[in-house]
Amino acid sequence: MLVTYATEQWPDVVGELAAHWPRHWAEVAMHKDKIALKPNYGEYQRLHESGQLHVTVARDGGECVGYLTAIVRPHLHYSQSLSAFYDLYYVQPNHRLWMTGVSLFANAEKALKQRGVERLFTGTKLSKDAALIFQRGGWEEAERLFVKYIGE
Repeated sequence: MLVTYATEQWPDVVGELAAHWPRHWAEVAMHKDKIALKPNYGEYQRLHESGQLHVTVARDGGECVGYLTAIVRPHLHYSQSLSAFYDLYYVQPNHRLWMTGVSLFANAEKALKQRGVERLFTGTKLSKDAALIFQRGGWEEAERLFVKYIGE
């Protein structure tokens, strides 16, 4: 298993990433019985076209086995500071026992730093807690996120 990592362009990989989304959603989404998976492909494309979408892909023999997407923009509170907000990250289950996830994060971080990003922001699902990976990677826990469903 020789996994490679690269920054790739959204239009080139959207189909491969989308093929993983149902499994990814099934593993981590909250309120699945109330809110169906329905990605906003148009908004992802707009973010790509405006230069705000970053995609790192992990490949094994050319096959996409993991990905990380981030939205890159100046922080609303610190307009002089470019930040990356991780949107999605996923590694196929059969690649999780290796260093694929750790390497995916490291490669994304390197590419984002080269872009001038100063801070990275992400979260982790309590049901699939990746906190240890982040802590070992030098991340600091900054806040807690709460979700409350208020729909019908």
